[in-house]
Amino acid sequence: MRKNANFANHKCALRCALLINMLKLKQLVSNLYHFAFGEEVRTNGMDADGTIRVAAGDPTLSVTPLKGLELLPDRVPCENSMLDISGYRYSEKPKIFTVEGSSMSPEDISNGDKLLCREVEADAIKLIEQGKFAVIAVDRKYYEYKNKELKFDYKLRHTLFRVPVGISIEQLIDSLKKITNSIFLEKNQKNLRSKYDEAIEFYGNERELMLSVTYRKGELRYSFHPIDLIKYVAEYVLKHNGEEWRAKKLE
Repeated sequence: MRKNANFANHKCALRCALLINMLKLKQLVSNLYHFAFGEEVRTNGMDADGTIRVAAGDPTLSVTPLKGLELLPDRVPCENSMLDISGYRYSEKPKIFTVEGSSMSPEDISNGDKLLCREVEADAIKLIEQGKFAVIAVDRKYYEYKNKELKFDYKLRHTLFRVPVGISIEQLIDSLKKITNSIFLEKNQKNLRSKYDEAIEFYGNERELMLSVTYRKGELRYSFHPIDLIKYVAEYVLKHNGEEWRAKKLE
């Protein structure tokens, strides 16, 4: 048993070392490309420490120093115990995201934090409920339709309500009044109507939408996304206090 455990630890360490070397090579290629052509090369949203970048609003100018993957331990303090995050770190699919931007700061998720996420299977998407921190794949076609520049592959939102197909805006407002007081504010209803009109104009009544919230300069904003674009749900947030990483449970 001890021999098997040592072999497993060695395998994990080797995988981590290979990943770090690969990322360093990617960064070198990116730097050379930028030096030669004056443009940034996309790396599928992967950050320098092996995590995936997720946009939380517009990234702030003062960026929190991001810690390298080699400095993210397998065990992180979480309340009164230690959380084993090795399953997230060494997963074949990305399960650790680095937050870029401060739109979730009112929810205590800040720029530079790490999110430990579970993948959402296709048959489980309809089970996602209110109050989840969802990692949503950016719809490239929608960005082209809005003439917006695509900078990230994923965005972070806080789920509020799964919108039935074909529901009217008045029905939606009435439904929201039962679950959140924010909708009673006239400015929020105005924002909701505008966002819903935009979503229906592009998606029609063909795809079920998730209504989520984000924040801009501390003020609540609504957004709509097809529920099938929700790829991950955050289970923990990792924050660095200058000395160590600490985890906080999100669900």
